[in-house]
Amino acid sequence: MVRRFLSLCQLVLAPALAAQGRDWAPEDRLVLGDFSRIAAVAVSQDKVFAVTPTALLVYSPRDRRWEGVFTPGDAAQPFRDAVAAVADPLDNSAWILTRSSFYHFDLAIRRWDSGSLPGQLSDVALDQDNPALGLFVRAGSGWYTATRGGVLVPTSAPRRPVRPATVDQAVRENPAIQASIGLLAVTGRRAGLGYTSAARAQGFAGMGWYLGTNGAGLVYFREGSGRPEPLPFGLPSDRVDAVTAGPDGVWAVTERSALADAALTFVARDLREARTYQGPRATGLPFTEARRVLGREDALWIATGTGVVRYRPREDEVTRFGAGRELPDGRTYDLAQRQGRLVIATARGLAQFADSAGLTQLAPDFRDQALAVALAGDTTWVGTPIGLFLVVPGQADLLEPADLREQPRARVAVVDLTWRGDTLVGLTDQELLWRDPATGRFTLGPRLGGGLGRLHTLVSDARGLFVAGDGGVGPAQLQTPVTRALRVGVDLPGPVTDLALDEDYLWVATLAGLVRFRLDAVR
Repeated sequence: MVRRFLSLCQLVLAPALAAQGRDWAPEDRLVLGDFSRIAAVAVSQDKVFAVTPTALLVYSPRDRRWEGVFTPGDAAQPFRDAVAAVADPLDNSAWILTRSSFYHFDLAIRRWDSGSLPGQLSDVALDQDNPALGLFVRAGSGWYTATRGGVLVPTSAPRRPVRPATVDQAVRENPAIQASIGLLAVTGRRAGLGYTSAARAQGFAGMGWYLGTNGAGLVYFREGSGRPEPLPFGLPSDRVDAVTAGPDGVWAVTERSALADAALTFVARDLREARTYQGPRATGLPFTEARRVLGREDALWIATGTGVVRYRPREDEVTRFGAGRELPDGRTYDLAQRQGRLVIATARGLAQFADSAGLTQLAPDFRDQALAVALAGDTTWVGTPIGLFLVVPGQADLLEPADLREQPRARVAVVDLTWRGDTLVGLTDQELLWRDPATGRFTLGPRLGGGLGRLHTLVSDARGLFVAGDGGVGPAQLQTPVTRALRVGVDLPGPVTDLALDEDYLWVATLAGLVRFRLDAVR
């Protein structure tokens, strides 16, 4: 369940822990965020390199797919002042220039090299007569060649310089580009859009221009065409509230902000595509923040602070269920579905949705806070601020399991619920509470620890559990504490809001992006 505030302890400890971060391989950890602002673009024979403030993105025009997100280290915004990018014609690598530094990325071996400039950058070029010499940069009072090892060597100016293309060059060649920015503003639902950078396509990359924007990502103009072809990738916002896994990828919910509408984004497991849905143009998605999302048949259901939203992407159809006759309270905390039944946990009771009956109240005499729900046949398990209860057909109120009545220590808030096989597992703010399916008895503990702080979210698969708290995320088992945590400010870019699991990856929703971890690397 989503928790909205960051503890003082977390704010104090994160900078101190940052130096201890693990050096992750790109295939083991990847952060997907708002890549709508492109600072620089470069094109090789068969790759397009797009530089955002936080990462380098690589697109394959031949396959029409994105190949990934690459960063040179743990810095949050390594390219925040990037001014140019150059594709090396010899090996499909990329050079990135900021005002005071340079980076070289070898895509074939996933290697970064970098160095500092002896002054502010004023010019950059390749030498058409001898591209093997490397990149020529003018910084301070002289020219240098930047080698692939990250070293600058003093030199003379290139004889036949080939400089990065500019937006002005693209517009001169295709004047319709300038007039097309209005189309992007409508598509991206953002005002003040403009082009930031340009690169001429060649070879397998097609014929035309790739242009970066300051709010609509990367776009492509075919030769002579005045219509931009958006190449969307990433999320419309870094603030990810909820995530759920599906057969081919995950759905992430990003919240509304001054710069972006609330949105749902489908992210393919292999990152080949990221499709964003913002609802009908007239209304958008009617919420600011989300607390949970799940898929049910052809729709996505989103628990928010002002009701539940059902969204059908194919029809672009939005239905909102609010407080009153539909829900006992608009403040919704959790969703669970099983065998055609959907149950909603709210601040003042439970609601149930079935195709034949629509929304009805469940256990109508229960009018207190329901924090989490899990379903088993006709039984609904409910996590509350005073413990774990259940609802069975024909009952108007919650029932307390007899075994839990005998355990006063179990009368604590149960903030999340999941199933591991046929074992019901609940989460308190410090430990697990689980039920042995053979005996029906409950076990509380052990304390999970691991520096995770106050716990709030729980997911499971056949190999075990993952729990999230204010301090991070960690793997757990029913009877053992967390021993290896992924920490906020170290392995995670921001506070954790939700978790999802698929066969290969752990997906972590944070308020600074969606993080994909390879399971074998974090267990």
